[in-house]
Amino acid sequence: MRPPWDWGRRPLVLPESFERDSAGPTCVVHLVRAVNGADSLREFAAAMREHPPGVEHELVLAMKGFASKAEAAPYVEEVADLAPTIELFPDVGLDLGLYFAAAARLRRGRYCFVNSHTRPVVAGWLAKLEAALGLPDVGMVGATGSWLSMHSWVMCSMGLPSFYRSVLPPIREARRLLQEIDFEQLRIEERSKLDSLRTRAKLLSQLPEELFAFEPFPTPHLRNTTFMVSHEALRAMRLFVVRNKMDTYVLESGSLNITHQVAQMGLRTLVVDSTGAVYEPGEWHRSGTLWQGDQERLLSVDNRTRSYERGGIERRRLLSSLAWGPQADPFPSSNGSNPTNIGQTR
Repeated sequence: MRPPWDWGRRPLVLPESFERDSAGPTCVVHLVRAVNGADSLREFAAAMREHPPGVEHELVLAMKGFASKAEAAPYVEEVADLAPTIELFPDVGLDLGLYFAAAARLRRGRYCFVNSHTRPVVAGWLAKLEAALGLPDVGMVGATGSWLSMHSWVMCSMGLPSFYRSVLPPIREARRLLQEIDFEQLRIEERSKLDSLRTRAKLLSQLPEELFAFEPFPTPHLRNTTFMVSHEALRAMRLFVVRNKMDTYVLESGSLNITHQVAQMGLRTLVVDSTGAVYEPGEWHRSGTLWQGDQERLLSVDNRTRSYERGGIERRRLLSSLAWGPQADPFPSSNGSNPTNIGQTR
């Protein structure tokens, strides 16, 4: 029997790919949101020029919230040298929902999804991801992964038994630090009383799902900011139409998250660092990527990696502990690793 929070979710089954052998070039799908303005796309394009993908690819700009191609034209003109294909999408859902909609429309053999705030920071970044996906028994690869558990965080924040109680600072301090990050993302100094009430009401309404639809720490999951997957693997997953942020959280790190679903297929999910080295889920904390050390081996950066970079040691310790528990190491240049190096490109 489906739980109440699942009643409104509509199953999503992707059509078959046009490229059944996945031999074509990787389709890079970059989310472009109208609400972000043109500067965001300019920054992504500048990063692409400075750090070339290193392999043949098709760039698709998934333009969300644009009424017409005429409205999108000024954006596209600025990145014409990258020869992008343009696809328009309505301003509904979030990143994962857009990726699924793009895959259903494009039906390519293989995708690299890159969200609107993500920028590659290493030359050959796409070639490194593609090489990793080509390793035996690999179903999905990405620039960052995490063991963070929403269930354990909610339990800890309510003063209930939780793994996090032994590794996080006092709950009031943890909340203060996380609120500071949220305000930075929203570019505000504080919430109005009405917004605060709405936020609390929303959090209360989500409690049952956060407690029962998410597993305790550790919950290995690939983050959706930069990741590569085949159409065939996506099509084999149990997906649903993404309506809101909670839907995204469920697919990213819930009990049926897409990383877990890849494992159920008998395939591996790997994190790839800036050198092309790959890491199994049990060694993600050694990758020098998300919220460890100076994140010195990141393949791409995003809003959350920037929040860690800008923060003091208290913020870094909190984020590192949320992601890695007792393996947290927020201090610079101190985490050693013995990854499997797959070189540069194929």
